Amino acid sequence: RISFVFGTPRTAPDLYVVAAEGGPPHQLTFSMPQGIPAGSLVQPEKISFQSDGFTISAYLYKPASIRPGERFPGILFIHGGPTGQFSDTYETQVQYLVRQGYVVLLPNIRGSSGYGKRFEDANNSCWERCDLKDVLAGGEYLKRLPYVNGAKMGITGTSYGGIMSMAAAAFAPGYFQASIPQSGYGDWIEFMRGDNELRHIKLMEYEFGPFATNEEKYHQASPIYWVRDVSTPMFLIQGEGKYPHSPQSRLFAAALEKNYKVYRLKVYQGEPYYVTGRENSRQVLLDMLDFFDQFLKDRVVSLP
Repeated sequence: RISFVFGTPRTAPDLYVVAAEGGPPHQLTFSMPQGIPAGSLVQPEKISFQSDGFTISAYLYKPASIRPGERFPGILFIHGGPTGQFSDTYETQVQYLVRQGYVVLLPNIRGSSGYGKRFEDANNSCWERCDLKDVLAGGEYLKRLPYVNGAKMGITGTSYGGIMSMAAAAFAPGYFQASIPQSGYGDWIEFMRGDNELRHIKLMEYEFGPFATNEEKYHQASPIYWVRDVSTPMFLIQGEGKYPHSPQSRLFAAALEKNYKVYRLKVYQGEPYYVTGRENSRQVLLDMLDFFDQFLKDRVVSLP
């Protein structure tokens, strides 16, 4: 028999098994809650746009029903890696935000895997600078859509998506009206001088070169040193209590505080740096919605 995991943009991944000689597969796990019928979720549209000489592929999620003249806030959702990629998989946060009245774009910006080695290496030594151009080009794509309110734009993502959410606020001041960095890293100088894993050291050396001789590149990719330019309200999210851990979101929040910026920081206990637990992940969705609704829909929300 052959076992495999299968999911779609509208169904969470589940485990299946099929006889090696063929025949119908047998589903072993059932991850989708019964209260969420697959037909009520959004099937994304595969689109592309041009950015700085590159063709950027992306997934466009929009509300299932749009009335004539109706306009929704737009959100750029950035993947991790940076050599990850978006594909035909289930995105919990994205589906939730779309159902709450947001148009969400998931771009495979330069540095993503799946588009050849040249494309994957195109952001080497210029993290959050050159690939930020692709993020902003994605923002311009959204703004051209008749059902998007281009004056209300947000950005979020986890890991490298969190890094880019920090960078977008610092390196493109005012472009976004709300930024939610999830477990991001804003200071590569501190990162390389701190207690680190070999795999992260090797990743950074591949992307930027050895730290001892390329410190300026690490500095240029560290938005914490440009916090003074931030005008976008920010909501920093991180887990705490389990290994691996990181001080990066707290450090970035401290820099925002020092410069009198509008921000929130929430730490979810009993987690590694990335929030993965069931209950905390659910709370993250609710907290993100409160923040985006306040700054992208001008709603007054009550803080916990």
